[in-house]
Amino acid sequence: MSASAPARSIEFHNTTLGATIAVLQAAEPSTLADSLHKMLGGMPDFFSGELLILDFGGVAQLPERIDWSGLQSLLRRYRLQPIGVMRLAAEHHEGARRAGLALVDPAQLAARPPAEAPARH
Repeated sequence: MSASAPARSIEFHNTTLGATIAVLQAAEPSTLADSLHKMLGGMPDFFSGELLILDFGGVAQLPERIDWSGLQSLLRRYRLQPIGVMRLAAEHHEGARRAGLALVDPAQLAARPPAEAPARH
């Protein structure tokens, strides 16, 4: 990537938990909407009801108040189901909880071993 190329404001990573992690570089719904449109070409069916954890660790400066309703509405348009947040500053925890999002500890995600396949008889 050249120094002048803009960074993506959102990237997706799969986990062994059956949820996708959205690593955010911005928290404003309008900025994320632009990135999602560029990444997915406006295809609202790209995701299929996948569970999503929002990772705020890459956001350099969070707004004073996060627009939880706007974020959830945007993500649901792309058929994503936000279920939790991680690496979010403590002053935003209550707002996330009120929005119905769980606080996820990234250390527990990394420490969790992959699920074993059921034994066949």
